[in-house]
Amino acid sequence: MFIRNALLFLLTAIIYLPSSAQQKDSIFLNNGQILIGKIENGSLGEISIDDADLKMLNVKLYKIKRIVTFTRVKIEMVDKRIFYGVLKPSLKLNHAEILLDDSTTMTVHLTEINQLITLEKNFFQRLTGNFSLGFSYAKSSGVGQASISALVQYSTPSFENELSLSSISSIDSSHFSRDQGNVALYSGYNITSTVFAAGMLQYQRNLELSIARRYQEMLGGGMKFFVRENWELQGLTGLAINQEKSTDDGAPSVVTLEIPVMMRFNFFKFRHPDIQISTNQALYFSLTEKGRVRFDGSTNFSWQLIRYFYLKVNPYTNYDSKPPAGSSNFDYGMTVGISYKF
Repeated sequence: MFIRNALLFLLTAIIYLPSSAQQKDSIFLNNGQILIGKIENGSLGEISIDDADLKMLNVKLYKIKRIVTFTRVKIEMVDKRIFYGVLKPSLKLNHAEILLDDSTTMTVHLTEINQLITLEKNFFQRLTGNFSLGFSYAKSSGVGQASISALVQYSTPSFENELSLSSISSIDSSHFSRDQGNVALYSGYNITSTVFAAGMLQYQRNLELSIARRYQEMLGGGMKFFVRENWELQGLTGLAINQEKSTDDGAPSVVTLEIPVMMRFNFFKFRHPDIQISTNQALYFSLTEKGRVRFDGSTNFSWQLIRYFYLKVNPYTNYDSKPPAGSSNFDYGMTVGISYKF
């Protein structure tokens, strides 16, 4: 075993040595497999590599024995420390040496990496996300419905960007109805390792709560309260401006101001079973309509079926103490579908 590990370390060291040939990032797995290509990014216990002979692969950090990069990276640890440099092979298994910008080195355990961002790559290589199709049940219709959702994430050294969309529609013998829709563009700017500024543009539709459309612009800030090896919790608040149109054809659009209080939680577990949980819960306190309080909550449960495909379950709740029209102020439902992760 010692000889095998020594040879493996020697091989990684040879790969790391400068040469006239184009240098490739490398990942050495615990099972002996070697992936050679370009490391793209890493977060929530996974790292992506564009393998030269295969394709884009997502690798669990706990399965990696050694790792080598030639491109400068930003690394955020679970203890919220941030390092800039390149990853070199370590004598300790499941560890890496970070060659920092000041030429010093730091040894870290790979599973303690919360986020890894490659600093020299093009726009499309930074994109990650998923796409889901399924069926659902919602209180608004009481019948089976078709659902679609997608999530795209894009990270840079200072910014974390996220585009999400979801839609629930009903089809019966008489007509097609788009009962609920949501499109949100979120951007967060890292001020420190724990504090960030945030902005969001959002479109909402919910016929059960008498919302034909709502456009929301939000600015604020937040904090990463906890960052652990397999979960993280963050909160944010600020000021939100809404342009709201009810389903009542005669009612004009109104502008409202709100103070949002949001919580975002992510959990992942890759070892038997492979599951991921993310939830976004938001309370809105109105400044223009006395006593009006809104709540939007959504949770995603993902369970890996085969390599890139997941069973996805998404329960959601929506509440409005003073909806613009109609008698219902509460909506709930659940979607179940198959998700493809890219």
